Amino acid sequence: MKRAIVSSRIYTGVKESPFAEALLVEDGLITAVGTTDEIMAQVTPDTTVTSLPGHLVTPGLVDAHSHLASYGLTLTRVNLVGLPSIEACRKAIQEAVAIAEPGAWIIGRGWNHHFWEEQREPTRADLDDISPNHPVAMTRACGHLIWVNAKALEVAGITKKTVTPEGGQIDRDKNGLPTGIIRECLDVIREHIPAVTHEERKTAILEAQVRTLAFGLTGVHVCEEFEDYLAYAELEKEGKLKLRVCHLLPPEVLDKADAMGIRPGAGSDHLWHTHVKLFMDGSLGAETAWMFEPYEGSTDCCGLACLTQEELHAQIEMAYKTGRSVAIHAIGDQAVSTALDGFAAMRALYPGKKRDRIEHLQRVRPKDLLRFKEMDVTASVQPGFLPTDWKTAEAKWGLPRCRDAYTWKRIQETGIRMQFGSDVPVESNNPMIGIRAAMFRTDAENNPAGGWFPDQALSFWEAVDGYTKTAAWTAGIEEKAGTIEPGKWADFTVFDDDFSDPEKAILKATVVKTIVGGDVVTG
Repeated sequence: MKRAIVSSRIYTGVKESPFAEALLVEDGLITAVGTTDEIMAQVTPDTTVTSLPGHLVTPGLVDAHSHLASYGLTLTRVNLVGLPSIEACRKAIQEAVAIAEPGAWIIGRGWNHHFWEEQREPTRADLDDISPNHPVAMTRACGHLIWVNAKALEVAGITKKTVTPEGGQIDRDKNGLPTGIIRECLDVIREHIPAVTHEERKTAILEAQVRTLAFGLTGVHVCEEFEDYLAYAELEKEGKLKLRVCHLLPPEVLDKADAMGIRPGAGSDHLWHTHVKLFMDGSLGAETAWMFEPYEGSTDCCGLACLTQEELHAQIEMAYKTGRSVAIHAIGDQAVSTALDGFAAMRALYPGKKRDRIEHLQRVRPKDLLRFKEMDVTASVQPGFLPTDWKTAEAKWGLPRCRDAYTWKRIQETGIRMQFGSDVPVESNNPMIGIRAAMFRTDAENNPAGGWFPDQALSFWEAVDGYTKTAAWTAGIEEKAGTIEPGKWADFTVFDDDFSDPEKAILKATVVKTIVGGDVVTG
């Protein structure tokens, strides 16, 4: 099939020729880019011609850090996102309890106590009276802390005598009894929750895919489980996987993956595997991000290290031995620095080209940014975190330390590869939210006035690059995607404004078409 888009404003992402008017597509690939006259001269009777005056066409936007299957599952569970108080959360949970089968688990996600009227973390006492017979497990928005009731603790066998797993924390009261808050070691609860079935995973992915494509995203990097990979693979065989999915896997499944031929770079144009995903620390909101200095108001709380140095080195080595690159979740400055130490140590033993990445790096010391550049480690950041995190960051880290937080402009100026993601379902995967946050550095109410450390803001075009070029490189497909050039996939995001004035356009523009492989999948 041949398709031409003409009379439009096309952002190619190519430094030497960043803009064009028209393009031509055949059999899912871009065959020509140029002026409208140049493209129309190549049009044949079987070409579908679409004229888009006043529109912007960009390379297909990619969410470089997502949990798509988890996002789909949250759509069928208790949703606590944006609720203003413990009481509001209790009401939502109580409604789920009222219609649940006897003894069934009540599962939900999305609460954030920093935005509650009560301004405190919840406990099991906030759940026990509304759900004495159903175990309840509510994951915090960040995904690193879980709130459970007494029934859930009972089912999981967690008591005063339970030993806390390494790299986690079971909060306890003055008598040593679990309070109902568990940090990082969430499996002590989750392993007792009935497993999601294969069909439930597939349904969740499809539901999430519909919403993701509608936002203008043509691809995602997913940090998920082996069982999720199998669900994606089956959907692809059924012809139902429209997104392009780069899949990261946890280290404990590598032998299983290798045995099934799921090797780095192997796969298809819609599903392939690249990296091993590791966790160095927790999250800012849960005070488990690993810091060099204590959190504000504490003399000794510096967060949690999820891996020892020996474990980190062993897991990186396992990845390198099998030809994989590594992605490390590291939010706190000490976690980021330690992750870089791990890369340096293992690269000395296993030289060769790597496409390693650090996820989040919400606070990083300037001297460690130089190490990113020296080792060519990608900064995989989530601009959409800033609107909900800036107040929390000031409260947890103090304003002076925040000068080295969410420093996207500094990252860019240092010459570091940088890619943008959402971490959905932690935040929305609507890239417009991420682009606006990168440009203005404010929340939904336009606070703080003038932006939070506005010197770290990016332009609209720099933000678009964050959703395109580097994501293609880390996924190993820079020859196929990331820019609009002949020979590359015909993946495009189309906006209803030409962005001649980006700062005004971003406030009202919407995605009107999402095109993958030359096919219009939404719009």
